[in-house]
Amino acid sequence: MKLKIYPIAAVLFCTFTNAQQNTLNNNQKHLQKLYAQYDKNLKQQHKAARAAGIPPNEYYEEDYKRTMDPVTGRTYFGKLVKINHDILSGKYRSEKPMSFISSNHHSSTGKIINEPWIERGPYDVGGRTRAIMYDPNDTTGKRVFAGGISGGLWVNQDPSVSTNEWQPLSTFWANTSVSCITYDPNNPQVFYVGTGECETGDAKGSGIWKSTDGGTTWTQIFTIPATYSNGIGNGNFYINDIKVRNNAGVSEVYAGVSGNYSSGTFQGLNQAGLYKSTDGGATFVKNTSLLAQNTTTNSTSTIGYSIQQIEIGADNSVWVSTRSSIYSTIDSGGRIFKSADGNTFNQVYNVGNAGARVNFCLSKTNANKVYAFMQGSSTTAEPIRIARSADGGVTWQATNDTAPVLTLPAPTDTSIPANDFTRGQSFYDLVIAADPQDDNTVYIGGVDLYKSTNGGGTWSQISKWSNNNNMAALQVSEVHADQHAIIFNPYNNYATGQMLFGNDGGVYYAANKTNIGTVDGFVARNTRYNVTQFYTAMLNPTKVPANEELLAGAQDNGSWWLYGVPQANNFLSKWPATGGDGMYTEYDDLDTYEISSYTYNNHYLLTNNAQSLIADTNANLGHFVNEIALDRINDVFYSYRSGLTLFRTSGLSATATSFTNDVVTVGTAQSGEQISWMKVSPYTTASTTLFVGTNLGRIFKITNANTTAYTATLLTSPIAGTISDIEFGANENEIMVTLSNYNLTSVFYSTDGGTTWQNKEGNLPDMPVRTVLRNPDDPNEVLVGTEMGVWGTTNFLDLTPEWSSVTGNIGNVRITNLDYRPATKTVLVSTYGRGAWTTQNTLTPLSTTETKFKKNMNIIYPNPSKGISHLRFDTAKYNSVDISIVDASGRLVYSKKNVKSDEEFGQKMLSGNYILKAEYKGEIVYSGNFLVLGPKGGDND
Repeated sequence: MKLKIYPIAAVLFCTFTNAQQNTLNNNQKHLQKLYAQYDKNLKQQHKAARAAGIPPNEYYEEDYKRTMDPVTGRTYFGKLVKINHDILSGKYRSEKPMSFISSNHHSSTGKIINEPWIERGPYDVGGRTRAIMYDPNDTTGKRVFAGGISGGLWVNQDPSVSTNEWQPLSTFWANTSVSCITYDPNNPQVFYVGTGECETGDAKGSGIWKSTDGGTTWTQIFTIPATYSNGIGNGNFYINDIKVRNNAGVSEVYAGVSGNYSSGTFQGLNQAGLYKSTDGGATFVKNTSLLAQNTTTNSTSTIGYSIQQIEIGADNSVWVSTRSSIYSTIDSGGRIFKSADGNTFNQVYNVGNAGARVNFCLSKTNANKVYAFMQGSSTTAEPIRIARSADGGVTWQATNDTAPVLTLPAPTDTSIPANDFTRGQSFYDLVIAADPQDDNTVYIGGVDLYKSTNGGGTWSQISKWSNNNNMAALQVSEVHADQHAIIFNPYNNYATGQMLFGNDGGVYYAANKTNIGTVDGFVARNTRYNVTQFYTAMLNPTKVPANEELLAGAQDNGSWWLYGVPQANNFLSKWPATGGDGMYTEYDDLDTYEISSYTYNNHYLLTNNAQSLIADTNANLGHFVNEIALDRINDVFYSYRSGLTLFRTSGLSATATSFTNDVVTVGTAQSGEQISWMKVSPYTTASTTLFVGTNLGRIFKITNANTTAYTATLLTSPIAGTISDIEFGANENEIMVTLSNYNLTSVFYSTDGGTTWQNKEGNLPDMPVRTVLRNPDDPNEVLVGTEMGVWGTTNFLDLTPEWSSVTGNIGNVRITNLDYRPATKTVLVSTYGRGAWTTQNTLTPLSTTETKFKKNMNIIYPNPSKGISHLRFDTAKYNSVDISIVDASGRLVYSKKNVKSDEEFGQKMLSGNYILKAEYKGEIVYSGNFLVLGPKGGDND
């Protein structure tokens, strides 16, 4: 009987695997078609972008490709809103601690409460900032709100004091891209925040967020569930500006919406236009007098102008400016409109370039005076233009006049064109503001900042981004490049003279506008304004938490060492490694050298001097953020080249100064196939065993990769999609793989070296998964880094693992890497918008069978609650605990001493995310998120 059964079983097995392989091949072919169409769309986008003076945005273009649904070719950013809601409702709360990220070593006196994760920094680097607002409820003119493009909303009680820290307010919003902020003049407790950055299309937003209690709690409004049809995404992804007008006691909320051609898809273009609400944002109506012209049909379109900016005049008139639609048939950009009633708008200016972005400012004292700063009529002859009107927009003077009375600022930096102080980036860094007390004094920003005291007739440079060229002799303050916001302190009718500036380096402060053009005129105010976008971070394998070190690469802010004895607030000191964009990083096993990266194949060996690893002739190959891998034992470096080929660079050492780049061919690339991840196995030490994943879901194992006699073997693919990470368990046969696509199983596990794969998706919601890490002391404990923070499971080996949000105060931010140092049981998290974080496992792990709730585990219940809750803890270890609850700004809202296990504590509280800490004689017994689903307003009795 066995002889008869085995052949049948073999036939059935072959039939099953053949069917699987056929499905996989078909899915890969479909992906190839999607990639081909995507690349074709990108070429069209790049052509239109070049015509508008906009360079490609290669990081987000590649990221879209890696996260697209392999069936439809779309991304489902709108799903993150529901995931956020489910997190807040407690659907994904953890019911037991993970020993992997649990710790009892955190300082009870630290100023920053973020257990189990410790925020490591950078402490004062900052990041791209477009939204700044002085709090109208603070009559002292000190409290300020600021928003990072991917770091969310923050508050500072007084940025004039250098030691005052910014505190995050939007940790658990559905996304963390803040573009603008304003308040209601009829009720200054009402704030509105717009999301999404249209200027680059980088970070799509999620409509508008509203607060009715001065920024304490927030609700989402003016959002449209994202839908896609014929390659066009519908949704309010980019809110460029919001203003509230007091019209005879009625608060009129104006929202400027734009779309973008981002990453191969039209995003929100059909929703473009000016919207108005008279019911506090409950409903918005699109303005019909601001519908753009369709150049193909020569008729008014149903699509509105893409709105860039909104301002309310001294006479209560409403002004708006426009930007490019990107739709080639929609004539949108280059315009300024004005309305007396907020309903009917008349055009008062047209630069004559439908691709032009226009920013402007109104005089606070003269309703007829306006300045405008815009992209000019062409990218070469007139890349930028400044214009001015003194009669409400009836007539204008401009820098392109035959005999101009206005001039363009002349940059001191000789690398910047004389006729374009934005350096070809007027689509991106373009801002102008008139002094509220003297409208002849005007400030303008591109790469650097300039000031005019005669209404734009002449300009003086008041900041410099570096000491390059002949700027070293310019006696002004160094201010980070690329200016986006200029704000005057309105306290006491602006008489304080204080100003704030937002740029790619965060927030800068000027104590006195009269001294702004001196070497001490500006100072950075980024204390704990940790909105840094890290592409990755890696732990130094030789360090310990008491004297820590990590190396991280940041968007537009270089690569940084975060190092040393942790400060009182747990942050690490910082030191720049390399400048420009910082990409992937690595460490030698003995820390005799480190590696940092710039764009493409610009990689540097860091010893006494940075040495280039890849020859200049090859430096432009690879991806914009280029994949690397390092064999730490054999000192061999690998970087992506093209197709399915790599560069191999041997002989790395602390003294090496020249390198040879050999080409390793992984396999024959299928159409559109590229390498998406590389990982060196830590279990083969005599040579390099390199695992390579591709954007078609194929995985290769290369043995002897450090030699010319290497062998590449194609493993079984778990699924067709983009491999975002490959990590190992207890040996080389235990492989974990993640994929970053929407609408795809994202986590797989193999125990036989990649011959077969187990689906470990479990209840993980549909979102990009970018990185994975397993606890070497407990194979059931696994972390993944996602688009919505860190998630973990304590039953990974089960057929269907149960995942929980364990992101803590890191929040719902994109996680770019997870790293681990076994010697000290330290976990590192790098984020794109909230810097770097660590935790250290100092607890004894549970056995692999202990996956259920145990009575003596420390747990809070119910959570979420209405503010009343209980804490259960090990009574054999603790008689009682002291409870404290703080809000998002770090303010203590509740405390109680000597609380027994299961004893009720708390009070009615406003809805929101809090941090609850329980201590016993200085030891932290419990610390974590405390979610309150209470009333939106009222008292807290």
